[in-house]
Amino acid sequence: MEKKEYPKINTLQMHYFLEVAENGSFTNAAKQLYTTQSTLSKTIQALEQTLGITLFVRSHKRLILTEAGNHLYEKWSSLLLDIDRSIEECRILQGGYTNMLSIGVLDSHNPEMFALPHVRSFTKENPQTTLSIQSCPVQEIRQRLLSGNLDLAYTVLYDVEQLKMDELDYIIVNECPHNVGMLSTNPLAGKEYIEIDDLRGSNFVSISPLYTPSYNGMIEDLCKTADFQPNFVRYTNSATSLPYNLVSDNDIFICDRNFRGFQQPSFSAIQFRPLIHTRSGIAAVWRKTNTKPQLRQFLERINQNPVSWF
Repeated sequence: MEKKEYPKINTLQMHYFLEVAENGSFTNAAKQLYTTQSTLSKTIQALEQTLGITLFVRSHKRLILTEAGNHLYEKWSSLLLDIDRSIEECRILQGGYTNMLSIGVLDSHNPEMFALPHVRSFTKENPQTTLSIQSCPVQEIRQRLLSGNLDLAYTVLYDVEQLKMDELDYIIVNECPHNVGMLSTNPLAGKEYIEIDDLRGSNFVSISPLYTPSYNGMIEDLCKTADFQPNFVRYTNSATSLPYNLVSDNDIFICDRNFRGFQQPSFSAIQFRPLIHTRSGIAAVWRKTNTKPQLRQFLERINQNPVSWF
């Protein structure tokens, strides 16, 4: 049998690609990776040449994933998470982490806003406990929590409230209004704040219900309060892809100020406005059957530091 030739790529290249895809910018991704823009750009170009695939459409405003790039982003995100998890499992089998707490955070949100302050405070007070922090899409974070691969997950409040799973309990970590994301050329960007009825004629960019049905349910519930149906024009496979799918001046997506792109310069072409009289935020979720004492200690730390932005 003839030996199959595989493309010569490594996990560092894969990680670089994922970071660029999530940031939509070589400049901002380079800051996150502590490397130079030139090095990062050359790495992605070399990766595209090795694979024979165009991963990004390059415009003067932002990088946009091609259909092939979007497919690789979805597959490689899951693959690298599996690699990280397998290493952690091997360490546990070896006995290196007998006192460990596994925590999931959303890959689409900025953990500095809701999770990392708790992590740093807990680690300082409980140096004997090892924390394993894993970044996942909302649909995967839920699955990994239910399967027992995570002890605790920080997830969007709407996902908890829409699904209402009996196996889970939760604490609201922070609350804030929903925000509307849009191109700076959208007429709604001229408003200081937006009411739900203002969205009546907008085109909604949404996460596909195949991946996150609770996101669609949240939007439909919002629009129902103003007695209209949302006009969904485009679906993405993840929350991180929402900003890249704003095409026309009438396109919008719904997020909140915890969203990773909310304060990032790479999204300067995108504006965010608060959607008044709405409620969003982050919840810390865990399985009711999880009796780890480390989990109880961490929950106490969360209870001592709630955040509310209204």
